[in-house]
Amino acid sequence: RLPRAVAAAGSWLGLSAILASALVYDADTPFPGHAAGLPVLGALLVIAGGCRPSPSGASRLLGLRPATWVGDVSYGWYLWHWPLLVLVPAALNRTATLPLSLQVSAVALLPAWASLRLVENPVRFRTSLRDRPGAALGLGLGLTSGVVCFCLVAASFPPTISSGVRSPALAESLAAARDPGDRLARLVSTAGNRLPANLSPALPDVKKQRSAVYRDGCHVGYGATRSPDCVYGDPDSREVVVLFGDSHAAQWFPALDRVSRDNGWKLVSLTKASCKTADITTRSGGSAYTSCDTWREEALRRITELRPMLVVAASSEAAEPVHRMSDPSREWTRGYERVYRRLARAAGAVAVLLDSPWPKGDAVECAARHPLRLGECEADQRDAIRSPTLRKAGETAARRAGAQVVDPRPWLCPPRGGCPTVVADTFVYRDESHVAESYARALAPVVREAFRKLGLA
Repeated sequence: RLPRAVAAAGSWLGLSAILASALVYDADTPFPGHAAGLPVLGALLVIAGGCRPSPSGASRLLGLRPATWVGDVSYGWYLWHWPLLVLVPAALNRTATLPLSLQVSAVALLPAWASLRLVENPVRFRTSLRDRPGAALGLGLGLTSGVVCFCLVAASFPPTISSGVRSPALAESLAAARDPGDRLARLVSTAGNRLPANLSPALPDVKKQRSAVYRDGCHVGYGATRSPDCVYGDPDSREVVVLFGDSHAAQWFPALDRVSRDNGWKLVSLTKASCKTADITTRSGGSAYTSCDTWREEALRRITELRPMLVVAASSEAAEPVHRMSDPSREWTRGYERVYRRLARAAGAVAVLLDSPWPKGDAVECAARHPLRLGECEADQRDAIRSPTLRKAGETAARRAGAQVVDPRPWLCPPRGGCPTVVADTFVYRDESHVAESYARALAPVVREAFRKLGLA
């Protein structure tokens, strides 16, 4: 009963919605979530339009033999391409780039076609099952139950991915050390090449750990323009410390919270996803990250009102400015300096924590693939610095503004060679750039000692 003109227009609109979601959505798109509505609505419109075919509708295009062939194998293709996308790059020890992913997806058409011909259709059209619905449902239930049981058994007995050798406990070693920095340097320099048997937490739990600023919603997302009132340490203290920056500032919260509690400081957290401390408009999701600029201005205003005794500022060195820079070094330096000078006027002291060295890809996934060859996951010293230009600019700006500079590189890397993924019994990173919560928490004595040497604690 759908009018032919409406069906035709709806089918084209639906096909456009599906293509738009495939081309426009990227890694920053919240998915699954409300964004899933666009391709789903598009699919509904295409199906509805196909109920009333029209020469001017998309159904004519989708009725061509190549399109219907893809439609026949589409569900098998969907099932086969995911494991191949995960396993093939791992087997080749390569990053899953777009060209490689497209090639793997194309190859997945072959097992999809084979499973359609050899498994799906023979079962679907088998006379004994088609004429006996009860037997067909019983077969489906049996297969589903078998898969569920297999998964439960596999999850109950995970494979051992360790060397079987125990390592010293990092947190206890640093807490008991007379010189925590020196003790950490020795542990970093002698880090092993295999996962220890007493890794704490276990490798599958490293990514799950999130500090209070994440659990409490204090580290705000891309759309936020203001941070909630988040107070830690000693909430009643008059000595206020502010943590300011992006997720590479938030990663140090466990250590700073421990130091604040030990010293009786009130700790205020002001961090936002991918929002740099520099007064430079960057890109996020292909467009100007203006909510970052608004949030930064609001955070600086709040810091001015707080009049803290110390501001610890940090942000990632991965950034893409909206406008092309004729002299990136000079412009980034000025952007950092504008903010650090405002912090210096508002606070008793400012400590600029330079970006932490980055691992070679996702450290947790790499260690799961190479538990006995962790050197495969270590980034060389030169490669571990994400942007030497931004690093130099931030350091120069901090010194010009009268701020103290804290370089965390010795906390994660030895003087020469690669930066380990495991130090003593603790995993260093939780992904491709962030320090793991357990490692940051264990480093509290080292952070306290670094601040003390700078006259900040």
